[in-house]
Amino acid sequence: MEITYIGHSGFAIELDNGSTLIFDYFKDNEDVADAIIKKAGKLLVFASHSHPDHFNHEIFNWHATVSHEPCYILSNDIRKKLKRQHFDKIPPHTSFMHANETLECKNLVIRSFESTDIGVSFLIEYDGLFIFHAGDLNNWHWQEESTPQEIKQMQSRFLSILKRIKTITTDIHIAMFPVDPRIGGDFSLGARQFVNMFKVDNFIPMHQWGDFEKSCNFGLYRNSNFGKYHCMHDGDKLSIK
Repeated sequence: MEITYIGHSGFAIELDNGSTLIFDYFKDNEDVADAIIKKAGKLLVFASHSHPDHFNHEIFNWHATVSHEPCYILSNDIRKKLKRQHFDKIPPHTSFMHANETLECKNLVIRSFESTDIGVSFLIEYDGLFIFHAGDLNNWHWQEESTPQEIKQMQSRFLSILKRIKTITTDIHIAMFPVDPRIGGDFSLGARQFVNMFKVDNFIPMHQWGDFEKSCNFGLYRNSNFGKYHCMHDGDKLSIK
């Protein structure tokens, strides 16, 4: 499979079976998305929540550019946002997911889990492998600003969600996870807890707002016993077996 980093939390994953997954399209500074979409055999478009850095209405134009009707898998808060905006151009084969739901599309099993922000995180099962896109699921651990009680509550909520994911699998082939330097001194804590709880073959940081130097400082959160860590910049491609 080939992974293209579109930017921020946006990725395209081209699977060996001809399916293409696109996650959290926001903007495409390197103009890589159009070519991927046009050659896609089966297109699945994910948006984890309605924040504008994760959801762009432009995705709804893609159904007219591919040979097969795409599947749109969106968090339920996006449906609420579209209703408020009186948006009525939702394509066919659009599913809105709450947390802890399962659906199948293009022979893939898609599971949604909670987020520690709004929306959901996604776990996709493909040919015995698991692909995880966290959305805004993270231990948003603002050590310098939050109260001890707020920090404790956030950590408890974050770890409880990871434990629910772990009931499905402990092995994740590809994980796309936020490593956001804006958090401050503990910005890599959530990533460290994640890779210590799961056996992650390939970890890719996201949501770094252009600060790749910090998010790609893997010594801060690498699990030295297992896995590869990939620093991807906008437009980069990565082939994974």
